Amino acid sequence: MAADSVLRSSNSGRLSFTHADSEPVFTSPDENYISAIPPELLGRIFQLAQPTARPESEDKCEEPDRIPPPGIPVEVVASHVSGYWRKVALGMGPLWREINIRHDVTMEKLRTYLARSGNALLHIRLDLIQGPWDIAVLTETVDLLFSHILRWGRLTIHSTIETSDMPVVSRLYDVSAPQLEHLGLCIDDVDAKNLKSVRRADFEQILTKGCPRLSVLRLRGLSMHFFRPPLTNITTLHLEQTRGLFMGYTRFKHMLTASPALAHLSIHDTIIDEWEEEWPVDSVSCISVPSLISLRISIPGTLQHIFSDVLISISAPRLESLVLKQVAEVHLDRFFHLPGVSVKFPSLRSLTFYDFDYRSGERLAKMCTAFPSITEFTCIHTPAYPPRILEMMAGRSIAPLGAPTVDPWPTLRTLTTNIDADDLELLRLVVERRRDIGHPLRFLRVHEGMFEYTMDEEDEETLAWLEDNMTVERFLNVGRWPPGSDYDPDDTFFLEL
Repeated sequence: MAADSVLRSSNSGRLSFTHADSEPVFTSPDENYISAIPPELLGRIFQLAQPTARPESEDKCEEPDRIPPPGIPVEVVASHVSGYWRKVALGMGPLWREINIRHDVTMEKLRTYLARSGNALLHIRLDLIQGPWDIAVLTETVDLLFSHILRWGRLTIHSTIETSDMPVVSRLYDVSAPQLEHLGLCIDDVDAKNLKSVRRADFEQILTKGCPRLSVLRLRGLSMHFFRPPLTNITTLHLEQTRGLFMGYTRFKHMLTASPALAHLSIHDTIIDEWEEEWPVDSVSCISVPSLISLRISIPGTLQHIFSDVLISISAPRLESLVLKQVAEVHLDRFFHLPGVSVKFPSLRSLTFYDFDYRSGERLAKMCTAFPSITEFTCIHTPAYPPRILEMMAGRSIAPLGAPTVDPWPTLRTLTTNIDADDLELLRLVVERRRDIGHPLRFLRVHEGMFEYTMDEEDEETLAWLEDNMTVERFLNVGRWPPGSDYDPDDTFFLEL
């Protein structure tokens, strides 16, 4: 079924229609129960029903029969329920600002959405990966979008290759986007002819005539090399290395320090090529990011010592949250041995481990020393055995023979984990141990998957005991990053469970 076409039965006072622009045909005169909803409230309900406005539990649908079938946008459905609903929907510009463009979207639909959005800021998503695209159609599409550049609020472009025959991102060079707040460029490649014209030497390469409101930026693939906008007002920066062209230490430092308001930094994959460059040995706290509040790092592959390099190099006295994904056991050692490591991040309170665990009690003890004031700890774990740090928290000695057992983080109050129901007894031991040493846990968050299978009687009793002694919550996904941000379908490197 086409995205702008719908067919409904006319039973029980319903209506039937076949196209987004067709007038509804009603079979019942009684519309009072619908018309009684004030237009402001009704319009807000329409907005909240859209996928981009859904809450953090959007991956779980409690009542799937209430969600429109795939391919039928909420705004189209809402505009065909009644004459009153149609009037509210068509008169609400923000309801039509989400413009998702693929090769099969017609120019008629694009023009309709642009017209109905009125003066609302546009949220544009251009997918050039799905194809094929006709050059003439793409050119007409991009021309139409650029004619509304003064209304761009968000722009995301996905492309396998930027070519000289079909330039899209390159058209952002010498323009301004005064209202643009969120920019995501996910570009896998640039053709050889285009490489001659890209502005490699310039630090600011696109939107050079101004983007004063740009605060959220995702640069994936070759975008961080060839399509960098001004970074002056960036508060959230995603650097996602997915191609074999490395940024280098100097460029990395420049990008971070060019953003004085940078509060949230996410780094995926390798920054330097060790065959051509080494991380400076004298880089302790030489990258100043004074406003940084949260940091995520994921470096799969063979250059995982960069975890330590980044943590050693940055100076972030306000850092509150640190997320580390897939760290090998030895690759934080240099950071742990840094003199004064326990005061390196004095404001750090939240620590998250994804897909890695220390089997060494000695290293766990050093980690607790390096991050001494953690109040919230999250451990998203995939191996069959429970996280070793939970065994330490339960009072089970995993330290070398003769070494004292460490009780991690006296200030810890919230624990989030995705362990199985078989390990509930270990959680009970953790809670009991923390209570006995005077550092009780207050909140426990366990993954929804624990409840997909029937628990035995012993596990049910353990869960009931936990619920009696603390606040136990369930979670389906790990939450958005940064916390409180809007739904972002491109934030995928860290959030899979």
